[in-house]
Amino acid sequence: MNVVFGKREHLDTATPEGAYCREHGIKVMVSLTRHIYGRPRLAAPVTAEQTVIPLLFPKANALPESGVIQLEDELIRYASRGEAELRDAQRGFRGTEPTAHHEGIHLFFPDKCAAEIEEIKDSPNLFGYYVLDDPPGDVLSGLRALYALVKRIDPNPSHPVCAGYSLLGPLHYFGPGVCDVMMVYIYPARWRGYQRERIPFYLQRMLMTARERVPGIPFIGVQQAFGYPTGNHAMPTSAQLREEMEDYVREGACGLIAFKCETSDTIQGWADYTHMKNVMREAGEELRSTGGLTVAPEPTELAQRRIEPAGFWETPRTVPGLAPAWRVIAPFHDANDEYLNAVFPPEEGIDLAGVYAGQRGKTSWIERQSAAGFMYLTPLFGDDHLTTHCVAYATCEVVSPRTQRVQMRVGSDDDAVIWLNGKEIYRFSGVRGVQEDTDIVEVELPEGQSTLLVKNYNRKGEWGFFMRFTDLDGKPLAGLTFPEK
Repeated sequence: MNVVFGKREHLDTATPEGAYCREHGIKVMVSLTRHIYGRPRLAAPVTAEQTVIPLLFPKANALPESGVIQLEDELIRYASRGEAELRDAQRGFRGTEPTAHHEGIHLFFPDKCAAEIEEIKDSPNLFGYYVLDDPPGDVLSGLRALYALVKRIDPNPSHPVCAGYSLLGPLHYFGPGVCDVMMVYIYPARWRGYQRERIPFYLQRMLMTARERVPGIPFIGVQQAFGYPTGNHAMPTSAQLREEMEDYVREGACGLIAFKCETSDTIQGWADYTHMKNVMREAGEELRSTGGLTVAPEPTELAQRRIEPAGFWETPRTVPGLAPAWRVIAPFHDANDEYLNAVFPPEEGIDLAGVYAGQRGKTSWIERQSAAGFMYLTPLFGDDHLTTHCVAYATCEVVSPRTQRVQMRVGSDDDAVIWLNGKEIYRFSGVRGVQEDTDIVEVELPEGQSTLLVKNYNRKGEWGFFMRFTDLDGKPLAGLTFPEK
């Protein structure tokens, strides 16, 4: 099947574009991401009874004077709006249950989205709906609402909901009731040159995390290549581009899509280069004629580093020593450039019910799932000026069956401090990107339950941290559990 990302004219068979798609069997993926992107978000926690909804940086003129919003499972009807708030809110609208909501959640406006789905759902050209392309911010609630809306209005199982994910950070937006198919794009050709191991390394960890939450979720491998040669990605050779496709197929991809941006003087894609375009064409012809793609044997060095089996699998192998979730609170602004010496309330005592003044308004502890040991903060809090020189805290419990010496393997972007039961056991100061196992520290875990507290400082740009426990030989450490707080 040939699929294109298209617009209304590609769905409408009365237009030249739509007629061409219909005649040549081309199906159209329609983007609904505008119903997720750019939405205002809660500026502070909201109680179940609250009738004034505080908003953070809304585009006030773009908001309806009155209307319906959705936060998690609750619909809320508001009668009017101000510059930074919705007023006279009717909680529990249309029979939903009024409930409390944490700060940062992006608002979802269901009625306008529902009208668009109604208009396009019966097009014979429709393949499915694209709902996510790595946006910053807390959009998991909106994605679940959008997915439920699509399934209610268009229950056709042949029209899948697809969400795009690059690397591990955006998995904050993944879970049950988000999508039918993941679309994964990883960039092995980057400014440091071609890195063959990027796809298997990240994809295995992405699928491990995703299939812990939704067993058997399928994925499509995306060859998203743009910015050549002036952008942040190196120019891959024909052989490297073919390897990229084969790596996706080896990990069990159910399909392949080659995606490019519209060309301009400064932005170019694979279709602008003959050697890349020919590889895509040849792969497409092979898929159409044989129903599959020939895959070369996996290089030995990649096979030895494999953490999940090749091919499609329903549920992941258990990788011990990884905390599945953390309680996170952020951002706190370091106004005096004290870096790790800047102290904020969570460091003085962990009160999970506490609400504090943060850089963006009131902030509270929120449970966040990790991704294969990584806790990325950029997707949750952004990488803009409001998170520059800011601090985040994360805490979890770990239970050891006995007192034992172990390795704690850490990475951070940027600075970090870690305390175990109130005692500092790790500190790093400096600028770097978060990677797996950057630093290795030997620590003693006491028998029973212990509390971990991480302080993560963002100097600028992206931020987050990685942590896992191993035995003293660096092997996965069995027997640890991470109970919920």
